[in-house]
Amino acid sequence: MASPADKTKPADPLPSSVRALARSLRLGYQASPLLIVVAFGTTVAAAAPDALFAAGLAALLHGVLTQDDGRILAAALFLGALATGSWLLGTVSDRANRRFADRAAVYVESHVARLQSAVTTLEHHERPEHADRISVLRNHAGALSYLYQELFGTVGVLVRLAITLLLLMSVDPLLGLLGVLAVPGVLVSGWRSGVDKKAEEAGAQHERRARHLFTLATSAAAGKEIRVAGVQRWLHDARHDAWDRRYRPLARSRWITALWQAASHALFGAAFVLAVAHVAGGSGSAAADSLLLLTAGSRLAQYVGQTVTQAQFYRTIWLDVSRRLTWLEDLAAADRAAADLPVPARLAGGIRLERVGFRYPGSEQAVLEDVTLDLPAGKVVAVVGENGAGKTTLVKLLCRFYAPTSGTITVDGADLARISPAGWRERISGAFQDFFKFEYPVRQSVGLGDLPRLDDPAAARAGIARAGAEELVDGLPDGLDTQLGPTWEKGVDLSHGQWQKIALARGFVREDPLLLVLDEPTSALDAEVEHELFERYAEAARTAAGDGSGRITVLVSHRFSTVRMADVIVVLDGSRVAEYGSHAELMARGGQYSELYGIQAASYQAGARAVPAEAH
Repeated sequence: MASPADKTKPADPLPSSVRALARSLRLGYQASPLLIVVAFGTTVAAAAPDALFAAGLAALLHGVLTQDDGRILAAALFLGALATGSWLLGTVSDRANRRFADRAAVYVESHVARLQSAVTTLEHHERPEHADRISVLRNHAGALSYLYQELFGTVGVLVRLAITLLLLMSVDPLLGLLGVLAVPGVLVSGWRSGVDKKAEEAGAQHERRARHLFTLATSAAAGKEIRVAGVQRWLHDARHDAWDRRYRPLARSRWITALWQAASHALFGAAFVLAVAHVAGGSGSAAADSLLLLTAGSRLAQYVGQTVTQAQFYRTIWLDVSRRLTWLEDLAAADRAAADLPVPARLAGGIRLERVGFRYPGSEQAVLEDVTLDLPAGKVVAVVGENGAGKTTLVKLLCRFYAPTSGTITVDGADLARISPAGWRERISGAFQDFFKFEYPVRQSVGLGDLPRLDDPAAARAGIARAGAEELVDGLPDGLDTQLGPTWEKGVDLSHGQWQKIALARGFVREDPLLLVLDEPTSALDAEVEHELFERYAEAARTAAGDGSGRITVLVSHRFSTVRMADVIVVLDGSRVAEYGSHAELMARGGQYSELYGIQAASYQAGARAVPAEAH
């Protein structure tokens, strides 16, 4: 089986610019087609009055110089119509573009969030090159909402440029060269925008570190340890150093860009001064022609500046953010395209791992090596081992959070890699030691374990009962409707152990999973309580096995003495399977499990005997 890195390799290169732009435009169109039509029409229509203003001023001056009242009146009316039309169309265009941008911003950001959560594995969160790419995308995702606005603006600028150049060439065809001399500024802007963007992405890891340090220094979770250790100043300095590493290369690149742009603008400025001198030295209508040149020429400089801004935008959004968005879409779709097998309705044989190995992205150290074992259908399987043995990694592979680096995992003989990840996870339930604190009302925080029944109090109550958390919930101010989290109005904070019980309840809401995973879900509780809970879970699993679903229950623990009720016990040691069998078989074998079971059981018993003596 391909490694995770190999598996995502086709999606790793950034897609072509044309395909990325097409997808981004389609995404914007889906946000609001009607507003796009209004914004385009008004933006382009507003371009002509703005550009023709110079011609109106020249006509007015010519009428004044020739004392032609009719021409003066016509020019004044023309200028008034241009001013009114420009203001009216500009106002409508601005409001339509803003309204569209607001809608598109919500739509695009939601789309990016959906894509990140739709990626089958967790790899894109942990591979540095993926994290940097997503960091840039997330920081600039809102700018994609302006893609249509900038596109319409570009069309408007091109219309203005064309009209302005025609007006200038009506004075003297040589003035058309001003348009040619404006091109270097546009080219420089496009080139340097790419260089600046590379500098920005190169420093993305330092930006992520700075943001992490800021969150760390300002969050309540780390507040106690930070104050006891007295590391506030260290965090401040470390964050300052990270931002410095981020911005020094970027600032250097931007200064070089500014110098190149200044040189290109100076070239255009020098040509413009020569053009003014040339026209002013003419005869006849030199005054009117000079006014037209000064007005239209200054507008030309403004339009060239807008074109430079457009070039920078497209270099940033079209060639960078749009391509990253398309890359993320491809990444999210890659595994879905490969999933061509249905999720089994029941398990007949079980799950088999065949010579499975795994390394985390960017690491050469194997977390699992040559793991071959069976998880029989309808059985309770305990996975034990000391910290770092690979227990949690095994669970992640079963849940398809990662793909094996080598070997295969099959479900009733079907390759798990070819089963729909979303469909497979709909038939998985469980609780994890690194659970998340969902700060919602208890009913929803528990109900998230089975989304279709999110607001079903009966479902929440059932999960709470299975987790043994009835006393906790009944003791809360509003029961199931109690808001969790101290930062919310009427929110209640819980201890770590209480939060863990809520997470357990969430893991037990789903009633018919094929795989129930309990990855050290009671780590905050003592060994005796964990043993009692595991006994309850094992009994419930055996009862559920009678329904014919073939459910497999996987209990993960580093405590050997708490899992003896399991049908099968897997002992992991140093990334490999050291022993496999029932409690009785492993004890009779007298190997590692027997030795460690005896040591841990003796220490727990000694601790239990010591409690009354200390209290006494």
